[in-house]
Amino acid sequence: MLVCGKILDYKGGGSLKSLLKGLQWIMEIRKEFPIKILNISVEMGIDAKLDKEELKLMHRYFEQLWQDGMMIVAAAGNHGPKPMSISPISENGCCVCVSCHDEGFVGKGGKTCSEYSGRGPGKGILVMSGIDNPLKKPDIVAPGTDIMSCSHKLHPLYATKSGTSMATPMVSGACALIMQKYPNATNIQIKRCLLSSARDLGETWNVQGAGMLSVKRLLQSTI
Repeated sequence: MLVCGKILDYKGGGSLKSLLKGLQWIMEIRKEFPIKILNISVEMGIDAKLDKEELKLMHRYFEQLWQDGMMIVAAAGNHGPKPMSISPISENGCCVCVSCHDEGFVGKGGKTCSEYSGRGPGKGILVMSGIDNPLKKPDIVAPGTDIMSCSHKLHPLYATKSGTSMATPMVSGACALIMQKYPNATNIQIKRCLLSSARDLGETWNVQGAGMLSVKRLLQSTI
């Protein structure tokens, strides 16, 4: 089952308030739908003037969802390549933070997504979970250039897009596959397998995290 929620407007803009409403909605509908993976393919400007109380509430929601067993996969954002350019959303220790890396592939825009993908370390501000080290970000990378996806226009219905928002669903999909193989696995076990099966690209952690997503190696993991 795939449940979709929209928190951005027709221009692709949004706010922290709309994200909070979306998280509240997720917590409510979980009473009816057994959602196990939350994919957040939106980013938040690292220099945005965010309400501190709203930011704290967002992190509390993430912590609650994680403790309830949900796998949270979030985009690192496209404000790299400077250090500490990770989106405040995916800095949380409860989130699997996904950056994009195409191993040199250059897309239609004339660049590879690793040139602008958000990079760590995380700032670690207002992260209360204690579940993971929020400074050690991103967690993993996946391809994110010229990915076919839904268009925000009626014509065409589909278009190629690039960025960490395109890489993130690949990781969510991989998590769904390993959950299908091990339906009783916890989100902690899934995250451990996800990172331990990643393929090392020879980059520093703040660029690649644990490495490139490897679905084959992930599905060969034993829980």
